[in-house]
Amino acid sequence: MHLRGLDLNLLVALDALLTEGNVTRAAERIPISQPAMSEALRKLRHHFDDRLLERVGRDLELTAKGRALADPVKTILARIADLGDRPSDFDPAVQRRRFRVSATTYGCEIMAVPLLSRLREVAPLVSVEFEELAADTADRIVGGRVDFAITISARLLEGMQVHEEVLRSETLFTDAFVVAISRDGPFAGDVVSTDELCDMAYVETRFGGMIAGVAEQLWRQQPRQPRIRAWLPNFHLTLDTVGRTGMATILPSLMVATHGDRYGVRALAVPFAMPALEERLYWHRRNDSDPGHAWMRRMIREIARSVEVDDQRRHGMADD
Repeated sequence: MHLRGLDLNLLVALDALLTEGNVTRAAERIPISQPAMSEALRKLRHHFDDRLLERVGRDLELTAKGRALADPVKTILARIADLGDRPSDFDPAVQRRRFRVSATTYGCEIMAVPLLSRLREVAPLVSVEFEELAADTADRIVGGRVDFAITISARLLEGMQVHEEVLRSETLFTDAFVVAISRDGPFAGDVVSTDELCDMAYVETRFGGMIAGVAEQLWRQQPRQPRIRAWLPNFHLTLDTVGRTGMATILPSLMVATHGDRYGVRALAVPFAMPALEERLYWHRRNDSDPGHAWMRRMIREIARSVEVDDQRRHGMADD
């Protein structure tokens, strides 16, 4: 990477441009004026003899060189910050920061509201932008466009294999799977067999229209499988469909326990072995020394612990 003659301000601008993929948002990120960022982009294109960002339809996309520069530039800036007078602590009461979190609707459902409620109390200038988990989420973490991903490892498996050396992760909380069926549907039993489940009309959830869920992947390993009538993009729509149509599905128990009354859905035990649903938090290792990033990790971890405590209480009351 040729950096001779490139001052630090242009390197910061390059990082913002490669992260945002948009001149206006990159200018807001630093912040500088949009004309100043446009001029920085002109100088960077000249320096690297590459357009770095090129228009594809209405959007700007990174060129091959732009993608190759994204991670090294962020790493260099992080090391420079470590050498400077960077504060060792992050004061959430007075400091402004925006974090970006990629998660499934399930992850958002479990974490978003309690996290945002807590931030209102302790960090009035900290904001969080949630986005739907996508096939390129691991790449977006490496490119700095996402700070965290909340998901199971299988969701990021392809990206993890490519980026496993730079991604960190830890377990946030665990959940179990249950069969979800309509309370008013034709099946009235308290236990369902695999054959009975396969005979029911069945609906699956695919995130982003393309990421198969754990249940769908495990069904493929069973000697008999249901005929899937529909694939839906999020758990809420799946629950609503099950409650209204009498179809069946397999979902995380927290979703059914939280929204079963709303959608007229009840839970039954899955008739075959399924692994625990382990939700994990992913981030890039370059952020390990960032005090603000470390503070947000602690906040997310605290919220996840409270989720598990609430779930244990719910199961304890159910057992009583």
